Amino acid sequence: MMLATVNIFFVNICIIFLVSTFAFYLLRDRLPIQPDSMISTRLYFGFANGITGILLMHHAIDLNGALIDLRLLPLALSALFGGNISITVTGLMLLIYRFLIDNGDSINALLSSVMTLLGFLMLSFICRRFITRQGYFFTAIVTVGSLLVLWRLITSNSPVDAWRTIYIPYFVLTIGGAFLFYRLSLLLQQHFVLYSYQSYLASTDQLTRLANRHVILEKVTTLEKNRASWGVILFDLDHFKSVNDTHGHAGGDAVLRHFSIVLNEHCPAPITVGRYGGEEFIVIIPDCDLYEPIHLAETIVAAVQQTPFVMQDHAVSITVSAGIAYAHHQPAETVFKQADIALYEAKTQGRNQYRLYQLYEKATSLRKVRTEVAF
Repeated sequence: MMLATVNIFFVNICIIFLVSTFAFYLLRDRLPIQPDSMISTRLYFGFANGITGILLMHHAIDLNGALIDLRLLPLALSALFGGNISITVTGLMLLIYRFLIDNGDSINALLSSVMTLLGFLMLSFICRRFITRQGYFFTAIVTVGSLLVLWRLITSNSPVDAWRTIYIPYFVLTIGGAFLFYRLSLLLQQHFVLYSYQSYLASTDQLTRLANRHVILEKVTTLEKNRASWGVILFDLDHFKSVNDTHGHAGGDAVLRHFSIVLNEHCPAPITVGRYGGEEFIVIIPDCDLYEPIHLAETIVAAVQQTPFVMQDHAVSITVSAGIAYAHHQPAETVFKQADIALYEAKTQGRNQYRLYQLYEKATSLRKVRTEVAF
């Protein structure tokens, strides 16, 4: 009997581990989860804990003829991370499941469960006002919640020695499971926060916080696989070398960050903005009908010229040149070369302007070697 109880207890722990890992993985870009996180995040987290609670109810532990479960733990976890929104979602899912497995026969039991849920919501609200540390908050929720459940058992028709055969084992299993659940949840959240941070570092240019070359190539590869029409704009800051010579590399870095902000302000979310290398930036436009590359390049070139940039208490004049190319099912490498040729034309014709790659310009443009020109 004892071995069977321990076995089911660890089955419950495995259920908690699997569902929690899956939930935190899907929410890895929104971690850490907090009571003031986005409503959608708290709703999803409550749903995930509801699934956990249902599985725990389905794998209830038999203690001397009484079936007990650890549904209190996902409720407490919802309270800890997601607040009352998560608790409500988790609790409603458990109530609905309880009603379904009872076939609606036990109205009194259902009403009792509703009262327990309301009491749990009130308990969470009170504890959050007076307890700030996560560990203390979770301990208080689990402890008082366990006592509420025990009170329900005491007020029901139970054997005289139930306190020894049911109450104490239930309390021990709940507290032990709560300790494992709490540690597991913290470790999982820390792991996926670190994972997200490492992914961010691997995909982001550290100076400008824009997408790096690797992300740009991944985006273009996806567009090629989907055989989509797309456009590219290459930007190059004019006379950037003189900025570095005059103001030092710190000044040059400030100019690069300034331009990255301008790009982000004028490029909506579907457009990928990245640093291509040095003072060169790239914009990948997946829908040229919705976002016209020529209009976008014209807007950004004008915005850079019109946006004042103050460095060391005096304004620095900054301009940018741009080259535009459209992808018509040709390889990405070819499209990038075409944008580079157009950028070269913009540079040689006076800078502070954009040029669109034209097929008829190819013969004249290819005769010039861009790297031989000092910008």
